[in-house]
Amino acid sequence: MQESETVGDESLPPLPAQPPPPPRVQYMVESESTELQQETETECEPFFVDLKTLPVDQVRHLRNVGLLPAENPSAAAAAATVTLDEVTEDVATSRSGNDDYGVHIEVLEEHTDDEIREECNDSGEDGAFRIQLLRGKHSEYLTRALTLPLPPSYVSLDASRPWIIYWTLHSLDMLGSLPDETALVNVVKALDSCWEDSVVYINATEIRNDAVLKDIVEAEATSGKYQGKIPLPAGGFGGNGGQIAHCAPTYAAVLALCIVYSAGVDTSAPSSTMALSLLRSKRQRLCAWYLSLRCDMPLLTVLSGTNNTISGERSFMTAYRMHHDGEVDCRATYTMLAVAVLLNINSPLLFSARTADFVASCQTYEGGFGGEPHSEAHGGYTFCAIAALKLLEEKKLSIASASVSGGFESERRVEIDRAALRAWIARRQMSYEGGFAGRCNKLVDGCYSFWQGGAMAVLDIWSNGSEGEDSRTDGIFDDLCFDREKLQRYILLCAQDVNGGLRDKPSKPRDFYHSCYNLSGLSVTQHCLSNSIGDIDAANAIGETHPVLNIRVERVR
Repeated sequence: MQESETVGDESLPPLPAQPPPPPRVQYMVESESTELQQETETECEPFFVDLKTLPVDQVRHLRNVGLLPAENPSAAAAAATVTLDEVTEDVATSRSGNDDYGVHIEVLEEHTDDEIREECNDSGEDGAFRIQLLRGKHSEYLTRALTLPLPPSYVSLDASRPWIIYWTLHSLDMLGSLPDETALVNVVKALDSCWEDSVVYINATEIRNDAVLKDIVEAEATSGKYQGKIPLPAGGFGGNGGQIAHCAPTYAAVLALCIVYSAGVDTSAPSSTMALSLLRSKRQRLCAWYLSLRCDMPLLTVLSGTNNTISGERSFMTAYRMHHDGEVDCRATYTMLAVAVLLNINSPLLFSARTADFVASCQTYEGGFGGEPHSEAHGGYTFCAIAALKLLEEKKLSIASASVSGGFESERRVEIDRAALRAWIARRQMSYEGGFAGRCNKLVDGCYSFWQGGAMAVLDIWSNGSEGEDSRTDGIFDDLCFDREKLQRYILLCAQDVNGGLRDKPSKPRDFYHSCYNLSGLSVTQHCLSNSIGDIDAANAIGETHPVLNIRVERVR
C-alpha cells in the first residue's frame, strides 16, 4: 500500500501502518491435524485485517452491506439487495449448502476515490471501524423459517422440527425481533402436533408420595392389580408428528413454548394462553415419562467422604435414556432437569443424589465431560453436565433424598474437579481465531461459542456462589475465564453471513443451529460476570440469555 495518495492537486494523509498479524499456532510435529488447523487459520486471516488500513472502496463496501456503521444517515441506503428467486436447486445448494432461499447480489453505488477517502478521513474515531451485528438481516433470515416453507433440501431435518422452531425463536428473541402473533400461534400449534402420548408402568410404592403424580395414582396404587407397577399416562415431544417421544425435541419444544408464553403474558396474547395451556396439560405426563427413562447402573467411582463404604441404593447411580430403548448419556439428564425446572416438576425421584453421581462420573482425565463415563471430553456434553449439576445444586437435592436418607446434605456424592474443568474449557479457545473448538485437537466452530463459553459461565457463576443467574457479582471470578473480546471478534467477523444468518466458520454455509448458538455465545460474553456492560457497542447489544437454560432471563418464570 502506498504511503500517501494524491487526488487532483491535494495530497491525502497517509494510511496508518499495517499492524503485525496475530501469531499463528506453532507445532513441534507436523501432521494432518496441524495442516487442517493451518488451513482454518488461513481461512480466517483475511477477516482479522486492521480495517483502518483497507482501501477506501473496501471500507465503503463494508458500510454498504452493514458491517460498518454508515458515516451519515443518507449513506445507509447506498446498497440495494436483489433476490433471484428463480434459481435452480443446484445453484442454491452449491452456494450455501442446505439453507438457501435464493442468491443475494449486492449492488453498490459508485463513488469517486476522493469522496470516499474524504468521508473516511472525516471520522477518525474507532467507532467508525467497529464491525456491526447484522441485526436486521439475521432477523429476516430467521423469521422466514417460521413464516415460509423451508427449501426441499431441509428434508434431512424433518425429525428436528421443534429444534428449528427453538433455534429461530430464541435467536429472534435475543435480537428483539420476535415474529407477529399469527406466527406465534402457528408455533404453538406446530409443537402441539409433535406431542406423542404413551403409557408407562411405574412402581406404585415409588410414586405414592410424589408431589406431581400422587393425585393420579392413589386408586391404582391401592388396588394391587399390577403387582407393584401401575400404568400411567405419559408422553413427550417427538421430532415431528407421529415420531417417538425424545428428550432432545422435548427440551426444544418446552423452551420454545416458554418463550411464546412469556413474550405475550403481559398483553394476554392468545399465543401466550395457548402455550401455557399446552404446558400445563403435559406436565404430569412428562413427569411419568421421564421416570420411565431412568437407568440404574453400578457406581463407577468412589464417593467423596471419609467413609468410602458403599451399600444399598447408593451403590448405584441413575442415568436417563434419550428415549425408550435409546442411548444413555448426560444430554438426557440435562434436558430432563431443564424441563423439570421450567415446569416446576419437583419430583424427588428426578432430582436425586444418584443422578448427580452419574453426571459427575462422566468427567474425564482431561477435565471436560464426555457423554458417558470413560468417553472423550466434548464441549456439548461438558455444557450439559455442568448445567445439570448446577440445576441439581440449586435444588440442594434435599427433595430427592428426603424419602431415602434424610436429606442430600448427609449424602456423599461424586465430586468434580472444577480446576481441571476450567482449564480444559479455557484451552479449547483457539489462540489465533478466538473461537472455541469442541474437543482437543479439533477445529474452531461457531456453535461452541455457547457450548464452551456457556459452560465456563455456569462454572464461574457457580464458583462465585451466585444465587441468581443475573451473574454480575464480585466473587472469586470477577470475569469469565476466557478472552471474551476475542470470542466476540470471531462471532462478528468470521461467523456472520452478509446475507443474514451465522455459520460454523467462513467456509461453511449459514444455518439456524449455528445462528442460535453463535448469538447465545455472544450474549454470554456481553452479560455473564461482566463488570463492563457499558463498553458494549449499542448496535451489537442483544438480550441476556440464561446461561443454564439458554432462553432469555425474562422467560424463566
